[in-house]
Amino acid sequence: MPYLPTVGSKRNNPVQYGTIDMEQYQITSRPRHLRYVFFVDENYPYETLLSLVHVNQKIWGGRFNPIVPVKDNIITDRWKEILKFYDPDFVFYSKEIDPEIIKRLRIFNPCDYYNLDDQPRREDISGVNGFYFLSEFHAKSRIILTAETWKTESPLLPYYKTNFGFETSLIHHEVELSKDFDRKIVGEKEFASLNKLIGELRPINQAHLSRRNLNTSILRSKNYTGNYHFEIVIAKDKSSNADLFYFWNRMLFELRNILYVTVEELNLLCDDEFFGQVLYDMDWDNSILVTSQSLAKEEVQEIIDNKLRKTKANRRFENGREESFPFEVQDAHGLFERNYGEVSTVQTLHSKNGLFHLPKLSFVNKVDFYPQGWALDIQIKQIGDNYQNEFALPLTTDTQYIVKGIKGRINRRRNISVIIHNQQTTSDTLEINIPEFKYLLRQLTSRPVIHGETKDTKYIDSGPHDDSNKLSAFLKTFNYDFTAIDDFFTDKFWVTIFEELSTSNKAVGDSILFEEVLTKCRPELAAKGIVELDANGKLAGKKGETFINEENLELGLKSTIKELCDYRVFLKGFNLKCRHCSSQFWYHINEVKETVSCKGCLEDFHFPVEPKFAYKLNDLIKNNIYQASGLRDGNLTVIRTLVSMHRRSHQSFHYSPQLNFYDNYHSKDPCAELDIACLSEGQFIIGEAKHDSKAFSSESNKTLHSLAEVAKAIRPDKIILSCYEDSHNRLEKARKSLIHIFNKWDYQPEIETLQLHTPDYFHLGHHRYFYY
Repeated sequence: MPYLPTVGSKRNNPVQYGTIDMEQYQITSRPRHLRYVFFVDENYPYETLLSLVHVNQKIWGGRFNPIVPVKDNIITDRWKEILKFYDPDFVFYSKEIDPEIIKRLRIFNPCDYYNLDDQPRREDISGVNGFYFLSEFHAKSRIILTAETWKTESPLLPYYKTNFGFETSLIHHEVELSKDFDRKIVGEKEFASLNKLIGELRPINQAHLSRRNLNTSILRSKNYTGNYHFEIVIAKDKSSNADLFYFWNRMLFELRNILYVTVEELNLLCDDEFFGQVLYDMDWDNSILVTSQSLAKEEVQEIIDNKLRKTKANRRFENGREESFPFEVQDAHGLFERNYGEVSTVQTLHSKNGLFHLPKLSFVNKVDFYPQGWALDIQIKQIGDNYQNEFALPLTTDTQYIVKGIKGRINRRRNISVIIHNQQTTSDTLEINIPEFKYLLRQLTSRPVIHGETKDTKYIDSGPHDDSNKLSAFLKTFNYDFTAIDDFFTDKFWVTIFEELSTSNKAVGDSILFEEVLTKCRPELAAKGIVELDANGKLAGKKGETFINEENLELGLKSTIKELCDYRVFLKGFNLKCRHCSSQFWYHINEVKETVSCKGCLEDFHFPVEPKFAYKLNDLIKNNIYQASGLRDGNLTVIRTLVSMHRRSHQSFHYSPQLNFYDNYHSKDPCAELDIACLSEGQFIIGEAKHDSKAFSSESNKTLHSLAEVAKAIRPDKIILSCYEDSHNRLEKARKSLIHIFNKWDYQPEIETLQLHTPDYFHLGHHRYFYY
């Protein structure tokens, strides 16, 4: 059965890649509230929409879950820009909306998509009840609970529930969680005095509890310059949802407070002499902006003049009807990570498998009463003695194989988010299994998670072939030091030497003496104006006057050859001539003794006195540069493409050699193959690498069609096409052909081309040439 080889993935001080050191895994976890995004038809029933508002206001973080109005299954461009700043755990949509329009945005990676109107609903809108945040208030703080106020049948019941969180009857968990506070229970008879009680007691606003310890985005507007912190939204009546949508989503942008009221409710409230005091206490700013989506500006002004200014609010009311909501977004810097409230917990594992402790919520030790949930963001870092590599993951990762048995997803930061349920997660620990990349890659290609669902592809198995084994041996030879590979194979001086040694037909032509390296280097340095040569062809610079002198050049080149020998790119030995048959062969240093057996006539001859060292290019290197026929081998292009991916990866990089895919466990014939398969900063990248771009246009783009077929099944983040030589701009033509293949598909990967940097003399004269 084909298998996937172990691959390297380490960074920072990469000379140590091949050494055995103690690996540890740093697990950083931070609890947060669940994040939702709701897509609702703009003509959604008003009472149902209001109920959705109330549900969100009751749960931790719920006040900042967007409720997006959708008309005729079209999401406006302005909303699309806003949604790019959100990373929901769950997405809900009303029955009128086709969920495919949401998925095609390619913005979210939620656990799943749910229909709001399913009966019964497949997933509840859950979260930690906001009343648990009462623990952060002083015990002498006042709170009002309402009991059996439904009996009043007052038109103001929705107003008080929307703006203050007052229910129409007592709820058991609210009674229990507020029992240690200065509590006032208001019943049917006292309901008419509710504004007076709010003004006198100044109680905790229950509708504001869901705003605490946020971990979301608060946006800043680009064009809206109003310097107001408190708004009153007035709805003409309940026939339109526009004002309710505005009231809810206005808090997505910077704003301290907002009040929602219908004209009917406002008329009743303005007749209450204590309503002005309530408005006065709701914010300390001297101005209150009054706005409406359903009333004309003149109608709003009339309400301000005839109603609001006659209250005893002692505030200035400004008419601010906003026509262009949602606002154009400047950035999401209305909330910084330092203000999230919940702190990160760092734990260390000494193996890939283990248990880590579930961090406690800062505001409650135990969540009780009824099913509630929250999220836990988990970042994994692999830490060795000389490197650190973040375990960033692609969106198609199945997290339940990593955090065992817990529903989760990969968030926008390419870390794991798992869902914690108070009645399901009974242990204080979670089991974690950090997979090797070969196992993760197998899951990504055989059973990727797409839009929250696991999809079985036909690629049930994968494994290496001869070229990938050669590539693995090449990288191992360099001790997995991608930086060194990049340095040597972009340096024309050393590339020229490697190529000459690979193709020479001379006797012992694949070896070189130090004097030959030195002789080749001097004229190149002079040609580039780095040195001047004397009459003997040596460096004219004098020791003590400049470091660019003959002695430092010899020392620098010897140090570089030692480095290549340490990597086993060069093998130490001798070019020895047999005195019997006059044949000259290269002998490894371990093959020679006092007498040497000739590789030609097999006779023994004496080892000569003081022979010069000859450095032979390792066959592993030659075989990745040229094929046996003398033609260029594509492996070096694959290697340099991986090196390029590594260079642009600052935190996380994992890779695989080339892969064959199989659709049958018993078949030896692959159904597809990939040259490139790697993770860069959590992005899953696949691709093809050819020495010459004309290979992309052969056989009617067979390579591109095969690559596209794989991509459509496994959904990588990016496809890369790379080449060493680009003939007649065929690389760009290949990219356009690939884009055409994906035309009209719901999945549109990013497609990138990479023409590898032609070796040059940029490094000539640097640290690998002169000893400093």
